[in-house]
Amino acid sequence: MLGGRGFHVPFFLSKVLDTLIFVRKELLLFVLTDQQADEMLSRLTSYCKEYSLSVTDIELRKCIQHLDLVLETNKTTNLTRILNVEDAAVLHILDSLVLLPYINKAPEGALLDMGTGAGFPGIPLTITTHRKATYIDSVGKKVDAVNSFVHALGLKHAHAVHDRLEEYARSHKKQFSVVTARALAPIPILVEYAAPYLKDGGLFVITKGNPSDEELASGMSAAKICGFTLLLNDAIDLPEGLGHREFIVLKKSHSASVSLPRANGMAKKNPLA
Repeated sequence: MLGGRGFHVPFFLSKVLDTLIFVRKELLLFVLTDQQADEMLSRLTSYCKEYSLSVTDIELRKCIQHLDLVLETNKTTNLTRILNVEDAAVLHILDSLVLLPYINKAPEGALLDMGTGAGFPGIPLTITTHRKATYIDSVGKKVDAVNSFVHALGLKHAHAVHDRLEEYARSHKKQFSVVTARALAPIPILVEYAAPYLKDGGLFVITKGNPSDEELASGMSAAKICGFTLLLNDAIDLPEGLGHREFIVLKKSHSASVSLPRANGMAKKNPLA
């Protein structure tokens, strides 16, 4: 009998039991029906193959559970305007997972998701990379919701923080190996926010819809000031005509030529470039 005095469950059996327990939990959905969840899993599996993303069925199911929690919480707390579940699968889950190839180029270590909102892209990236993670947002209700998702999903090494980006950076300098930002602010502001958090050699992964040439040029100027060099600039089109995405990946390669973080609000009021 399992669990008797002096009985130790072998490691491999423990992992099997964990998987079975997880799959049972995956059936506890609030908004999606079982059929919708299965169809979403099939679509996401196909998309992951199309975009060469290495994600397991169990990880995708957990991402679907996260989306289901978001849609349920959205009934009382404004987290998303995307209510069509088929669109949400692409614009929340897949739009997060397409960052995986760039996240995996970063050194081992913790992830910071700036302006996490409902936990995208941070939670799907935590589920699939198994990195320790922090999700930061300035809206307290969103942070409370994300922390409830973290608990429900059993993400033991992740948490959400309610704070200003400049303020939190003062006590968390060089503590992260990779930082993400998705449609949060113009690039010159983003690079200033991210720079203090990153370890030497760490990566800042930015995703944008259609940034202008002017934003890209000023962003690269600010990046140089903040200690970054451009590692790569890539682009994809999401399926179903749901949008274009550009990825800017910056490497923390040298010291910033200004003291960071600056005073609260200065990045927006007086951008570096």
